[in-house]
Amino acid sequence: MRYPFCSVPAVFLCLVWSITAASAQSAADDDIHVSASTEFFALHKYPRQKQHKAIATGPQGFWATYYGGDTAARAARGALDQCNRILRTSKFKSQRSKKCILFDVDGKRTGKAIPVGIPFGTVAAGNDLPWQFGKEWNATASTRRGTMLLLHGCNGADFSNGWQMAWVNYYRAQGFRVIMPNSFADVRDPDSCPPLSENGVDKQTRNLKLRVAQTLRTLSGIRKKYPGEPLYLHGHSEGGAVAQALGEKVDGIIVTGATCGFGYSDFYHVGKGVPVLVIAGTKDPWFTQAKDAKGLAQFCRNIIGDGPMTLVSVAGMDHYAAIWWPPVEAAISKFLKVPSIRIGRPSVGDVTYPKLPSSDMPRYEKASQHKAIAANKSGAWSWNTEASSKLDAEENALFGCDNAAGADVFLDTSHIHNCMLVNVDGERLVK
Repeated sequence: MRYPFCSVPAVFLCLVWSITAASAQSAADDDIHVSASTEFFALHKYPRQKQHKAIATGPQGFWATYYGGDTAARAARGALDQCNRILRTSKFKSQRSKKCILFDVDGKRTGKAIPVGIPFGTVAAGNDLPWQFGKEWNATASTRRGTMLLLHGCNGADFSNGWQMAWVNYYRAQGFRVIMPNSFADVRDPDSCPPLSENGVDKQTRNLKLRVAQTLRTLSGIRKKYPGEPLYLHGHSEGGAVAQALGEKVDGIIVTGATCGFGYSDFYHVGKGVPVLVIAGTKDPWFTQAKDAKGLAQFCRNIIGDGPMTLVSVAGMDHYAAIWWPPVEAAISKFLKVPSIRIGRPSVGDVTYPKLPSSDMPRYEKASQHKAIAANKSGAWSWNTEASSKLDAEENALFGCDNAAGADVFLDTSHIHNCMLVNVDGERLVK
């Protein structure tokens, strides 16, 4: 989640980066650890500022940086004052009376607010268990275009999910080998998705920095196994932040469900000249500044990095950017320079209503948001509930049913779903 930037002359106020929400780091003022966002900012954007400068940080991940002033002391006071001011807005009462401490003054670390986790830029040691216990799919198209490395979100990979497999099969049909590592195959903290506890920032920071290290190891392994082949990254949500922190020379980076730049650092660290495509839904609750194309452009204008960034705003789409949204598919095909593939639905079919588990039906019936059930004549079926849009509910159910039936709608030259909708928003469509 990214909160609005607060600013006064020469001061930029920042909260800890989180796909979800900010959380406290420590119960003691002398045990404050710098968050992943703060450390990333200090490594990449902060050094570019030549004036007197300082970074202050506090519990709950709040931090502030001050540029300008005629002395280092004044910069330090400015950073502390602003950090303490924003800290007093904490939703946790136990944090409001605490104080921020200085992390850096004029490029010199104070020795306080020690970073936690694997240092940024470190390549994870040992066997690549995330790749080994993840998934790898070969391209289905005759034209081979290289490898697409898919980086999952904060709660892991779901290889049976209709939304996830739609992305996988789309890339395969476009000629890409698809590799999706499972970050949770390594020893690590549990997921850092919401709700975070009051002491959750350290956990989230360790997870983010570990994922960067894991991904650098996987990139090295892919280059050794498939030397000379084009290599692309698609990161979703937490994976989208990780993809913008690697500093690697790849052929392109696609970001969905994440802000432009690595959290609150206002910076993305990619190889020089590497193009970045950020696709944002106007209903994504974790990207509140992207409510329309103008807002997205204004927000991302000050995010800097070494590669060109292209922004695409999709009206009505939420956090789970899906390939079945026409503007998403159009942006991807243009970015990758591949043919467009649009999926249709069968107009007729001898599908009967599937026999659904009676224990699960109350959950479907009580679902308050958009929902859908899809089935085919062989008895395969899938449903989706609690979608923010009717399109997402319908297509998630259809792709999930295709997957359950062993069908790949992108591989089928007709590009027509194998399954049909039998229920949408509680309305039964077939007998």
